Amino acid sequence: MEEVIRKGIELGEKLNSDYCEIRVENIDLTYISLIDGRIDTLNQRTELGAAIRILKDGAWGFVSCNIEDTEKGVKDAFSLAKNSAKRRKSKIELAEVKPVQENVIKKLEKPPKSVPVSTKIERMIDLYNKFKKYDPRIKAVSISYRDGEGKRYLFTNEGMELIQDVCHVWNYCWVTGKKNQLLTSARDEIGSVSRGFEYFDGEPNEEIVRRTGKRVMMQLEGKEVGKGSFECVLGPRVVGVLAHEALGHLSEADLTVNSSFDGKIGEIVATEDIRINMVDDIVPNGFGNYKYDEEGVKAKKVEIIKNSVLNGLLTNREYAKKTEMPLTGSARAEDWRSSPIIRMRNTYFEKGDFEEEELFEGIKHGYYCVDFRGGQAELNSSFQVGIQEGYEIINGEIGDPIKNASISGMAIEALKYITGVGKKLSFENGRCGKGQEAFVSSGGPKMRFKKGAIVFG
Repeated sequence: MEEVIRKGIELGEKLNSDYCEIRVENIDLTYISLIDGRIDTLNQRTELGAAIRILKDGAWGFVSCNIEDTEKGVKDAFSLAKNSAKRRKSKIELAEVKPVQENVIKKLEKPPKSVPVSTKIERMIDLYNKFKKYDPRIKAVSISYRDGEGKRYLFTNEGMELIQDVCHVWNYCWVTGKKNQLLTSARDEIGSVSRGFEYFDGEPNEEIVRRTGKRVMMQLEGKEVGKGSFECVLGPRVVGVLAHEALGHLSEADLTVNSSFDGKIGEIVATEDIRINMVDDIVPNGFGNYKYDEEGVKAKKVEIIKNSVLNGLLTNREYAKKTEMPLTGSARAEDWRSSPIIRMRNTYFEKGDFEEEELFEGIKHGYYCVDFRGGQAELNSSFQVGIQEGYEIINGEIGDPIKNASISGMAIEALKYITGVGKKLSFENGRCGKGQEAFVSSGGPKMRFKKGAIVFG
């Protein structure tokens, strides 16, 4: 494999490329879906291919191809770059990076490839059966499972020779309940990129059923939420949505120019009464963890908001040069068919110093939002999120569950309404779409917002 890649790099140099990069992916994948107890999809395949990027005269050329076509791919990428350069007004330059020669090994107790498909299916069927026994009002259960295991290679004409083991396991449930004519659903999503199938030993089916079934029942039995803006406490999962969807994308340097963060580096963007910190980083068991990004840059902590001031952006080599910001190791690609773009990893608000009870003290009537279901955000930081687990707050105490709730607002304005940040961090693992899928984590501590920040509906 390495020899084929090196020959491609040598050809790129002979063509006089300014920069030549070849990424190769060799990963075994499994996907299984179970709908109401029956296997709907069972797919196993090997993803083996090359992604070639060439920079020539300030323009990119990108080609993805089969391994045996690597040399042709290099020629095609070079031709695309040359032709693109003729039409490009501003020339692309890359921030310098120290070439890495390293083989990054993952040690797994139960590598996904070593686990029989029958074992994976048995786990899913057991999960389905436990959902059906949880409550007769559960009417439909959809379960999806994915895993992948293999290697990614990155070689460049700058001397980069990086080989990284990759692995993931992932499980998603969508559960629907019915009471009379009322239908409602709840989701559950878990996964790991640092552990193999042993990850599920710490995520037993009983716990998945308990938390998801509870949310379905709450949506059937809960109180209708009030309309308008209320004082509220957001749990780590909902705080994570704000960190990732409503604010994190604004800090991706390729999107910043069109976002509410444009031109605001160094400005106060959050309340000054409490120091607010939001970061993108590598965290224990983070679903967005990796050592090096797809350009061979080591992943580093990005302090997006530091002491309530907009402080940093996520960059790749192109945008680090363009914005004169540090390299952050944020270039990610879904697979060998995709060109690397700037992506988040694990995005969260850092913990504060409020005790649990302090966050709820003094709230005469408000809401506590624990978990979300669906939602969207725009580059102006506007957001709308469905709430699948929430409660009333009455006189500082958590009250009855609520149903049919959604929250909306402008995240960059909501930052100024924060009145409390809890001491305990928590994360949720999930996926992010930006034309390409990426595994990510998001979260933070519980946070309290005064009236005017969040609108309920």
